[in-house]
Amino acid sequence: MPQKIRMWEVTEQDTLAELTTSEISLEERLENWLESDISMLDPDLLVIGRQVRTDFGGEIDLLCLDSAGDTVVVELKKGRTPREVTAQALDYASWVKDLGFDRIRQIAEEYSKLGGPLAVAFEDKFGEPLPDTLNYSHRSLIVAESMDDSTDRIVRYLSDLHVPVNVATVQHFTDKNGREFLAQVYLVEPNDAEAKSQSSSRTNNRRTVAGLRALAEENSLGNLYRRIEDGVSGIFEARGTASNAYVRYRAKLDEGRTRTVLYVYTETDDDSSGLYFEIQATWLSTYLEIGMDVLKSWLPQNTSEWDASKWPGSAIEEREGAIAFGGYFHTEEEVDRFIAGLRASDL
Repeated sequence: MPQKIRMWEVTEQDTLAELTTSEISLEERLENWLESDISMLDPDLLVIGRQVRTDFGGEIDLLCLDSAGDTVVVELKKGRTPREVTAQALDYASWVKDLGFDRIRQIAEEYSKLGGPLAVAFEDKFGEPLPDTLNYSHRSLIVAESMDDSTDRIVRYLSDLHVPVNVATVQHFTDKNGREFLAQVYLVEPNDAEAKSQSSSRTNNRRTVAGLRALAEENSLGNLYRRIEDGVSGIFEARGTASNAYVRYRAKLDEGRTRTVLYVYTETDDDSSGLYFEIQATWLSTYLEIGMDVLKSWLPQNTSEWDASKWPGSAIEEREGAIAFGGYFHTEEEVDRFIAGLRASDL
C-alpha cells in the first residue's frame, strides 16, 4: 500500500503541531533541488547529466553515477500517470544498460554543472578514483509526490523479479510561518533493492556490502567483521567494491562529498587468521582532531605504518608525508578498543 508521510513540529510549549501537506508548485522546482543536491535522494549519487537525450528520442530527467560507477536513472513523474512514468523509466533503462565508458564520459562532459572532467568530479565526490569500467549494473529511481496502488504493485513485482527499479515518494510541507520542508520515503528499502538488482547483474564482479559480509563469514572472520560493521554504523558509511574483497568506509563531508578513510578486508592470507584493515591515519587524525599516537593506541600492537601519499581520493595538498596504518584485528577486544576511541571523539 502506498505510504503517506506525515510530519509534526515540536513547539516551544512541547506540544505537537502537524505540518500541512502541499503540492510542489512546479515539478521543475523539485528537479532543480535534486540537481543541486541529489543527496536528498541518496548521498551515494553524482549527477552527470540533465535532460539526457536517448537514442529512442526521450529525455532522462537526471542521469547519475554511484560510487561503484553504476548508472542511475532518476525520472520525475511530471504530470504523467504513475503507470506511464514506470514504463518510461524502464524504457530509459533499456538504453542506459548498454552505455560504455566513453559514452558516459561524453554525457558528463556535455553537462556544464559537473564543473570539470568526470574523473575529477567523481574523485572529489566519492574520494575514490573513477573505475576503469563503468556501468556494471544500472537502476532506475522514480520520484513522485504520490503513488497509486497499481504502481505499488507493479514496482514491488518488478523488484521481486530483480528488476532494478524503485520509487521515492517526496512530499512538500509548510508550517504556519510559510517555511518549506521536504520529506521522502522509498517504496522498497534501498539496501534490499540494491541486493536484489545486483544478484541478477550482468557480471559477478560487483560485490555488495551484504555479499562481503557473507564472504567474511565463509572465511571465519564473521564475528570480527560484524563487530566492526556494527561499531562504525552511524560514524562511517559502508560501501562495496567493483571486484575486490574489501569494504570501504567513508566519512561524510560537506556538500555531499565523502572521503574513504578505512578499508576492511573480508579475506585473509595463510599467515594470519585476523581481519586485515588499512586506515588513512594522517587524514583521520586531523578529522578527529587527535594526535597520530592517540589513533595508533586504539589499534592492535601489530599495526604498522606506511606511505599513504597515493591513498585513493587524497587531495594534492594531503598527499605529501601522509601515513597509513595497517594491521590485523585478532580479537573482539581489539575491535572494541578501536570503536570506543572513535565514539569517544564525538563524531
